[in-house]
Amino acid sequence: MNGGNGTVSASMALKEWFEGKGAQCSVIDFMKETNPLGSLLAEVYNSLLKGDLRLASWYMEVAHMFPLNKSAPINLLSRKRVLKLLDREKPDIVVLTCPWIVDPLLLALKGDAPRRPKIITVVVDLGEGMTPSWFNEDVDFTVLPTLHAEGYLKKHGLLEGRYEVMGMPLTPRLLDGRPSREESLEALGAEAPLCTVMGGREGGRNSLRIVDALLRENIEADIMLQCGSNRELAKVASRRKGVHVVGFVESIVPLYMASDVVVTKPGALTISELIALRRPFILDTHPVVMPQERGNVRFVGEEELGLIADRLADIPKMVKRILGGETSFRSMDIYGTDKIGDMIMSEGSL
Repeated sequence: MNGGNGTVSASMALKEWFEGKGAQCSVIDFMKETNPLGSLLAEVYNSLLKGDLRLASWYMEVAHMFPLNKSAPINLLSRKRVLKLLDREKPDIVVLTCPWIVDPLLLALKGDAPRRPKIITVVVDLGEGMTPSWFNEDVDFTVLPTLHAEGYLKKHGLLEGRYEVMGMPLTPRLLDGRPSREESLEALGAEAPLCTVMGGREGGRNSLRIVDALLRENIEADIMLQCGSNRELAKVASRRKGVHVVGFVESIVPLYMASDVVVTKPGALTISELIALRRPFILDTHPVVMPQERGNVRFVGEEELGLIADRLADIPKMVKRILGGETSFRSMDIYGTDKIGDMIMSEGSL
């Protein structure tokens, strides 16, 4: 069950894996089906990501101070919808990949043992600073992506014996049948070296500022801008000489494989995919980092997995250093889909 852009990717990765094993699996937009208000607020946040990120950050700060998932009256109003959803789906196991839907689901099931499936949370934030809503003592088992995440949630009551660090749920296409770098470049119509700037699913306009900064510094590389669903951003960027533009893509793997360096906001799934593929990357933390992503930045910095740019002016310099072979990064085995999938299948009759 999903509730955000990163969690959608995690949910779909697990679905892809289960279906590859012949198991029955469905991905449900829990917020949309059970809590229209929560779904609307999530859409407002996604819309804000296209504009000034400081406003989006402020919005999430308020959400963390007054979390809707902790509102008993709202959750009680959605209880009938939750039970109706479970009656329709009849799951053996419910896998939650979003922290904001853990409490509402468990509150709805409280005192309703006959209808209660096994509940597993798959955490998709990388470390310190994630929302404590990931923890609920009534969850049967918790899957964690990193030791950093383990350390943080243990401070909030995570119980020994009811969790395991298994890595991140990423699309199996990262490892199975991925295209070569040459095939990826040809498919994108680009040439090496290639610097890719990620605008995210929503296509944040800050990505265009990064592209313009790279153009001003005459980076000796092709530049690719990923615009997500933002058609206006794609239209404006396509007018920039020497810039390749790509919108929303079903598989991001060829784009990563083609790239010599990727500049991205610090989303946990994007970071994990780049680590899994051993691609050099720069985290853009200007002008602000979303509250739920601060732990991701700290994780990357402490593990020396990528570069972190606090200022726009730093990004072209960092790109040049990477393209010039002046920077090295540590590697990490973060792909956890197989382990997570095997564990879930062993827990129920999927």
